[in-house]
Amino acid sequence: MSPRTRTLAVVLSAALTSAPAWAQSEDRPDEDALFGGGQEEAPAEEDPSRPDEDALFGGDGSEAAADVDPGTTGGAAERQPPLTEASGDRDADVLNGPATQSAFDTEDVIDDPLKIGGQFYLRGFMAGSEDTSLRQTSFSAPTLVDGYLDARPSDRIRGFVVGRLNYDPAMPPRATETSPANPRVLLDQAWLRFDLERTVFFTVGKQHVKWGTGQIWNPTDFLSPQRRDPLAFVDLRTGVSMLKMHVPWESKGWNFYGILVMDDLGTDVGAITDPSGSPTSQAGGNDPVNRLGRLGGALRTEVLVGPAELGASAVVQNGRRPRFGLDLSTPLGPLDIYGEVALKEGTDRPLYRIPEGTTLEDIVQDGVQVEAYIPSGLTPQVTAGATYSFAYGDNDLAVLGVEYFFNSTGYTGSFGYPYLLLKDAFNPLYLGRHYGAAYVFLDRPGSLERTSFNLFTLGNLSDRSFTTRLNVMHRALTYLTVEAYGSVNYGRRGGEFRLGFDVPEGLVIDEQPVPAFSVPAPTFQLGAGLRISI
Repeated sequence: MSPRTRTLAVVLSAALTSAPAWAQSEDRPDEDALFGGGQEEAPAEEDPSRPDEDALFGGDGSEAAADVDPGTTGGAAERQPPLTEASGDRDADVLNGPATQSAFDTEDVIDDPLKIGGQFYLRGFMAGSEDTSLRQTSFSAPTLVDGYLDARPSDRIRGFVVGRLNYDPAMPPRATETSPANPRVLLDQAWLRFDLERTVFFTVGKQHVKWGTGQIWNPTDFLSPQRRDPLAFVDLRTGVSMLKMHVPWESKGWNFYGILVMDDLGTDVGAITDPSGSPTSQAGGNDPVNRLGRLGGALRTEVLVGPAELGASAVVQNGRRPRFGLDLSTPLGPLDIYGEVALKEGTDRPLYRIPEGTTLEDIVQDGVQVEAYIPSGLTPQVTAGATYSFAYGDNDLAVLGVEYFFNSTGYTGSFGYPYLLLKDAFNPLYLGRHYGAAYVFLDRPGSLERTSFNLFTLGNLSDRSFTTRLNVMHRALTYLTVEAYGSVNYGRRGGEFRLGFDVPEGLVIDEQPVPAFSVPAPTFQLGAGLRISI
């Protein structure tokens, strides 16, 4: 990461407060800062050798002192008596056998090795749509509670568990047999970390590992079965079970990773858009990894070439097509530029070739044929972006950014979206062929020393639909953050961000008549949240 990017990350992290994305991203905290990350929730390090990890979990000077090897200070070792002590009686000592040393005499143990914390996050929002009265406007008030246990008996061993509770009073306990329960309990992370001769570092268990440099579209984020929603304050994705081996080459600043994946990684899915964290389409998990042949593998190399940081990654798993990725970030004059390329052959799920102008009625009732196919050859996805940060006033910082995403498997028009919904093939933010985004971030402008603003616009350039959103975050108290947002949707009706359509009467699906109904196009969203993080 370039020095400019690191500086930006620090500033943005100080301004924004976000979800407890502990251990979510080990390389680029600036993304979380721009799109919901924050100082208190800065991701915990996957690499145990990285110094800022302590700060992520409440580390400070006192904790650093707790991490000091007690073998050198005599603290814990002196307080812990040996299990067997010399009695002064020679015969008794011989009969009792050799003295047994306490594990605290030889291991690096510390006082207060267990930290407990979490996050309490209350939200409420409404989503307006066309031709819908205010009384009929949808409303939701999800509650998210994260709690973690962080055990560090020594500076070389660490165990970490994050549990999550989701509850939305606006939702029924369980709408259908296949829908998620309400309330719902999830395991976000549960991992153990240790090292081998301080050279090879292992992390075993359910954890977050994020690859790639894209701020909004992140096609090389191979180790998560679901795409992140860049519009959300909080990344609601849970971790993936894996065994990660990390070998740093500190003198060069290079890193090498080898990973054994024990979850179904899934593929060809879109971003999470449900505020409760539910995936919008099948994101893997239907084929559990309960056979050796289903285990996946991944490799990644990160190298520094001058000011540029390069990454190369590959993931394979039986039943999924191999995926390969390259990513780059580097300063270029006053800009920081970044990009990533994801490659695989074909797709894991079929695409649909729908004749232009075809409606859902034409397909279902009139028998218009839709061709399902798997594309041949490579199907690249490319993200490219740039940021420009500058100071204004005495202590104010602003960031401008743009990003473009090319999706070779995306659709060029919106007329087939209703059919894709029926086929569970509607992948938000990864649906169209071309996307674009622009954003501006203001960090504590003027006298607003505790408030930050983030205004950004996303557009599906293929179907010409857009959304513009303003996020405001205010640190009210030391542990309390207040956030609010407002967004508008505009552009072509029926597009991804203005998805609305009409189903006429007489439609028959699976020999069952379907009454006429309309899906109104969204027009605006308003929301607010309160968050306590400790």
